[in-house]
Amino acid sequence: MRKQIAILGGTFDPIHNGHLKLAENAFRQFHLNEVWFMPAPNPPHKTGRKIEDFTDRAAMVRLAIAPYEGFVCSEFETQFQGKSYTSETLTRLTEMYPDTDFYFVVGADSFYEFGNWHEPETISKLATIIVADRDYEKSHSDRDVQEKFLRETFGTRVLFVRAAEVDISSNHIRRLLRNGRFRAAAKLLPAPVLDYIRVRRLYADTE
Repeated sequence: MRKQIAILGGTFDPIHNGHLKLAENAFRQFHLNEVWFMPAPNPPHKTGRKIEDFTDRAAMVRLAIAPYEGFVCSEFETQFQGKSYTSETLTRLTEMYPDTDFYFVVGADSFYEFGNWHEPETISKLATIIVADRDYEKSHSDRDVQEKFLRETFGTRVLFVRAAEVDISSNHIRRLLRNGRFRAAAKLLPAPVLDYIRVRRLYADTE
C-alpha cells in the first residue's frame, strides 16, 4: 500500500500554533500517514531580513510537534547546497520514495501566488497541493477561479483543508517577542517553543 505523506515546508521562524492546527486538520481530513515539517535552511523568498539559525528553527519544530503522532521534523533539505526550492525537493523525494504519494501543504496566501513559484509545473506533477481553506482577502469565487487556472495551466491537483483557525503571522509573533510581550506571544506559540525562545534569547534584535 502506498504511503500518504504531506510536506509542510517553511521558514518556521518561529513555528506557531497555526502551523500545528493546519497540519493536524490536513492529517485528519485526508487520512495521511505522516506530516513532515521541513524547515528551509536557505528559503529563497526571505532575503533581506535576519532569519534565526537553522539549528534553532529545527529545534523549535521538534519541540512543537513532539506531542503529535505522525508528525515528523525532516532536515532533508540540509543535504543540498543553495536555495531550498520546493520543485527540487519534491523531485528528490519522489526519486527516493517511489512508493509514496506526496502532498504539499500551503497557506491561502501561497495558493494565490503559486503560479509565480519556481517550476510550478514540476510541483504540480509530483504532489497534490493541500490549501488552507479560509478567507484571505479573497472570496470563494476567487478561490475557485484560481484552482481552475492552476489546474488548466499546470495540471495542479488541489485539495482544500478546513483551517479557519490558522490565521497567525510569524512576523506578528516576532514583533511581540522583540517588544518583550511574552504573555501575548504565549497565546500563539506552543509552551516549549516559547520557553526555548526565552532561554536562547531569540528574536531580541529581529528586524
